[in-house]
Amino acid sequence: MKHIFSTLPCMDYDAMQLKELCDKHGFFGVEVRTKPDNSFVYADFLNIINVGSSICIRDVNEKQLEDAKAILSQMENTNILGMRVFLGNFRRRFSDPKFFFEHSEIVKSLRTMCDYTSKEIWVETHNEYSTGKVLKTLIEDVDRKNLKIIWDIMHPFEDGESPEETWELIGKYISHVHIKDGKKRDDSTWHDYEYTPIGEGELPITEIIGILNNGNYTGCLSLEWENLWRDELKKLNWSVDKILKSYMDYMRMKFCI
Repeated sequence: MKHIFSTLPCMDYDAMQLKELCDKHGFFGVEVRTKPDNSFVYADFLNIINVGSSICIRDVNEKQLEDAKAILSQMENTNILGMRVFLGNFRRRFSDPKFFFEHSEIVKSLRTMCDYTSKEIWVETHNEYSTGKVLKTLIEDVDRKNLKIIWDIMHPFEDGESPEETWELIGKYISHVHIKDGKKRDDSTWHDYEYTPIGEGELPITEIIGILNNGNYTGCLSLEWENLWRDELKKLNWSVDKILKSYMDYMRMKFCI
């Protein structure tokens, strides 16, 4: 497995600065976080594994499909493996209102994206599609070989699905893994965990790494430090260097990478 990081904490860095961070801290490459109307960093000297788009599919939306096609067109002649999309709604509390989404239209949109490109479309374990149980059904409904999954280890765990269950259900479809850590909040109205530096939360990271190794997973482990919208991470006010060093120190200590 190769270690990479999402560019969330360093969105303003150019390709050379990202390469310098990789070399300094021992990362193989990056996943570039981008919005549909932004260009993303590309350079031959930087390993870009995927584009983390902010597209969130709830139905058939022609504007979203055009945004997706624009990103995929830029990716077509590169070594970038996939483009991430979200599905459903972002609800952080159990008391948040439920919004509209239509499974059959999500299926249609994903088929359109998959048919447009030779690259992979990566759906993330997130929102109403957090668990392996739900995503297995989605994968079967879409029925496209280039539809794959990002296993964000936080969200199935928040929804009560064990790592073993997640892997058993969708392991063969997983192309990418987001690594992070967190813990339950004292306030039971929250669905979301409180995020922590890796190794300081309640996620069974050692167990998950073991599952990936035993399952012959050959993709990347990607550190996703969500300081742009997670207040608990904002308050830490860590520099990019500290974020990356802390992660690699943990991985070297626990797994002798």
